[in-house]
Amino acid sequence: MKIKLITTILISITLFSCEKDSGPYIVPPTVVPSVSFSTEIQPIFDSYCISCHDENHSYLNLKSCCSWYELSATGYNAPYIDTINPEQSTLYKRITGVIAPVMPSTGTPLSQNDIDIILRWIDEGAKNN
Repeated sequence: MKIKLITTILISITLFSCEKDSGPYIVPPTVVPSVSFSTEIQPIFDSYCISCHDENHSYLNLKSCCSWYELSATGYNAPYIDTINPEQSTLYKRITGVIAPVMPSTGTPLSQNDIDIILRWIDEGAKNN
């Protein structure tokens, strides 16, 4: 009888002291939004590039009407972007000074943040979004 009582008490304690397990704690992945060409890349071109690279430039028009198409397909040395090897992109090499002429050729150079955004955009597939 004592064993039955002790067993019942132990089972009761075990059952009533358990909490429902909600499973493992999973940290959701950080979602980094993709770079937008129209709201992040084109404004960089507007600030630093179109004073020279407008519709009158013989090689590359970086105005909003034409910049993505010129960079990817129709510009003189297109494509200027390499989505397989982003750091090998002509655009990236010019803005970082790896190849001459360094861009922009006059005025303030691009900030490291702007360079990083352009590289990330190319790495994400250089979408026209």
